[in-house]
Amino acid sequence: MVEKESTEKVCSLYVNNMHLIVMLVPYIEKKLEKGDKIVTILEDDLNQEVRMLINKVNLSKMKKEKLKKINWKKNILSLNKIAEIKNKIILVKGSYDFIKEVNSYINEKRVKKIINCFELETFEVNSREILENHHKILNSLGEKNISDVFHINMRNNSILTK
Repeated sequence: MVEKESTEKVCSLYVNNMHLIVMLVPYIEKKLEKGDKIVTILEDDLNQEVRMLINKVNLSKMKKEKLKKINWKKNILSLNKIAEIKNKIILVKGSYDFIKEVNSYINEKRVKKIINCFELETFEVNSREILENHHKILNSLGEKNISDVFHINMRNNSILTK
């Protein structure tokens, strides 16, 4: 596991975009309620899935509006966005290479938390490296310690590739 540093790194695994949004919306809604700021860096657009889910969930109009204000459209890290990310929660979703590249850019910034969202197939190929480089895992139950989700000795398990 990665050593505790100033930026907490969390990984999340999803099967498809709707699965990811169903998992993220309750978590993000709670973070917004606490006053946290969310910045997205997305290789693919999630706007349609977010709007569909937000229209169906039982949340106040104000909470729905806060969720809609997050940029769920495809957006790549730019010089302007780098200045915006300090002390915020960064949600990164894309290919394995895209996530690694984004993390290398924001690793040295004063970011509160990075949530890297990996497709299940990507995780299956890169599981050991992903788990070793994150502090926690985010699933439908919220943030959990990786050791609580994977109740096995990670070093000796063949499912975790290297």
